[in-house]
Amino acid sequence: MFYITIPIYSDPFLHPQHKNNKLSLLYICECDYKQEKWTERKSYILPQKHPDSKEYMVDYSFLMNDNQIVMTPDAKKLIPILPEYRKILDVNVGHWWLHGKPMDLEVRNNAIDFLSNKYYNVKKLNEIVPIIKHKEYCDGVSDKILEWVKRDLTPLIDDEGWFENNGALDTIEAFYNIEKNGVKVFPNRLVDTFDIRVKKHISDDKLYGNFNLTTTTGRPSNAFGTVNFAALPPEKRDVFIPENDYLVEFDFDAYHLRLIGDLVDYKFDKESVHEHLAEYYGCTYLESKAKSFRLLYGGIDKETREKVPFFDLTHKYINKKWNEINTHNCVYTDIYRRKLLFNNYDDLNRNKLFNYLIQAYETESNIKKILSIQNYLLDKKTKLVLYGYDSFLFDFSQQDGVEILTEIKNILEENKHYTKSQMGLNYGMMKDITERL
Repeated sequence: MFYITIPIYSDPFLHPQHKNNKLSLLYICECDYKQEKWTERKSYILPQKHPDSKEYMVDYSFLMNDNQIVMTPDAKKLIPILPEYRKILDVNVGHWWLHGKPMDLEVRNNAIDFLSNKYYNVKKLNEIVPIIKHKEYCDGVSDKILEWVKRDLTPLIDDEGWFENNGALDTIEAFYNIEKNGVKVFPNRLVDTFDIRVKKHISDDKLYGNFNLTTTTGRPSNAFGTVNFAALPPEKRDVFIPENDYLVEFDFDAYHLRLIGDLVDYKFDKESVHEHLAEYYGCTYLESKAKSFRLLYGGIDKETREKVPFFDLTHKYINKKWNEINTHNCVYTDIYRRKLLFNNYDDLNRNKLFNYLIQAYETESNIKKILSIQNYLLDKKTKLVLYGYDSFLFDFSQQDGVEILTEIKNILEENKHYTKSQMGLNYGMMKDITERL
């Protein structure tokens, strides 16, 4: 049995982790797959708290039966109400995984659109929308999901491990677990630093991010409530503070260059990558840093290829992948084997493709590290609260002991991806502690 399940929270504009945002309704559409055919049985609403219904907190524990799979447009909204259940298929991420772009799940509903536009700031707006309108909207979304399921899942479903054997589950698990931790803030200073619109999103002095996992590059963005967590300028960071004792950040050193070294089988030692390449260039550290990135994203000239072995290998890798996507109309990412399709990109060239592959490798490598760290921190107070591509911010508890930071550093630095670290009482005033670890 398969269940298309859509949670409807009381406030559509608050984060699902916000303390004031409770589950109002749960939409269910039952469907089944037998003898190579899909059948839709029925769809219905399970009220949890809505003024249109006399029923209250209707049981939905049947969804957690191990013999079935729950499909939903956004797993990060469903996991909070099914926290122990792993067989949740995020159809949006699944579509992106197979086709390189998110699913078109846009459904227009005049009543919901009107109320959402006119009463954006009204609390518990979804409790004002009639249940029948919620069901109309969800039926429309369900129809689109079922169409995709019949087309894309049918060829996979007879494979015994079709559900478990993909990186989409790891992706959702890693970033959901960062989201749910939230990050503590100074509420008044937060409003002054950003704007008044952010105030409604503060929950017990915390803000919650929202990772968009289906981006063009494969790098997840993270923004919610007017705050872009993935691109916080230094002058706006001091409003973020620890819930425990200190904030500790680890930053990778020359991460992209080291990742490329992994892919092309070029070994950098612990020494500075930029100083290493400066010896080949015959220039200073700062000049080396600028030159390397100009070469990577602007094109590698013949003289450099002949002079610098790293760039000769990189040039060969770029050409290999460019030939591959032109021959097969797709290439696969290096860790999770996610497909990148030629037709999904406008004005694709070899350097753009190279950039997408490196960002995908960065993200997939980081997912592995995030899951290892989260598993290590399961029985500890310290937690990972922000992720920024080449940086990881932890809310550190002294009760766990300083050795926990050393172990986090060891996990991050597997495969010789070296880090620098800093600590502070707020995210805007951090002191280097690299040598202490």
